[in-house]
Amino acid sequence: MKIVAAVITLLTWIGFGNGESSVLFLEPNCGVSISSISAESAKIINGREADMFGNPWMALISSATIMCGGSLITSRFVLSAAHCRCNSPTNVYLGEFDRSTLTDCSTTACMPNAIRVPVDAQIAHPSFVHHSQNDIALFRLAIPVQYTAHIKPICLLTNYNPLNYIRFLTATGWGKTEHGVSSQILRTATLTQVDRAYCSSTYGNRVDESHICAGDYIAHTCMGDSGGPVFAKIPIGATDRVVQFGIVSYGNRDCSQVGVYTNVMYHINWIAEVVRQGGPQLTDGRIYYYTPRFYYA
Repeated sequence: MKIVAAVITLLTWIGFGNGESSVLFLEPNCGVSISSISAESAKIINGREADMFGNPWMALISSATIMCGGSLITSRFVLSAAHCRCNSPTNVYLGEFDRSTLTDCSTTACMPNAIRVPVDAQIAHPSFVHHSQNDIALFRLAIPVQYTAHIKPICLLTNYNPLNYIRFLTATGWGKTEHGVSSQILRTATLTQVDRAYCSSTYGNRVDESHICAGDYIAHTCMGDSGGPVFAKIPIGATDRVVQFGIVSYGNRDCSQVGVYTNVMYHINWIAEVVRQGGPQLTDGRIYYYTPRFYYA
């Protein structure tokens, strides 16, 4: 795999196989929260309340017509699903946890108020037509955000893909719960990877290496969780980092089956190239099917 060197940073070393190789990240200051709770320990249909301080990369994408999740990946870009785009003015909320309150507090501490950042471009993968294929988009923020303890990017790996060795993944979102309404509080669920052929037979769509097929017996992603990150905490060098592997894409109508998630690693070179080039020059917030000058499929 070729790597776009201008947007990746050599950070540390990780051992795999019989030797060691340098691991590159899209953004070096990524994947670490102030919480001591492991992202893998979270066991949002039948999900549970997420750790208030454990997901500083979580983004809420909102407009007059749609609500989706997303993940902050750089100071200027939020990663989400292409089917989350819309033609009405769109904002991203960062540092959010409880949508019903202005200030979110636990029994021991409070978070700063969430910030609202307008979106000036919604950049879909150039081959996106339907949610079943290439359901990935970048939402460009009108102004870069400053990283804080409560607003940080999630990690994207650009030259190393351990997805096949990871069984359990975590999803977070404000989507529909078992009570039939969207959650006010960020919730989390643990999903188990299953063979892609199972999702193909379940939905009658082509589910291939550009997807992840995952689910749980009782916990499922649902409407409103679309675009949110699917991730795992993995040890890299001396640090455990939260790495995004998937994007919530689609499932069955009653949110009771395995779901299909866009495979972020499959699209990493497109992501890196759009970030490097900065997206389209126009800044009117409209939807774009943007093809960089080059990227490696």
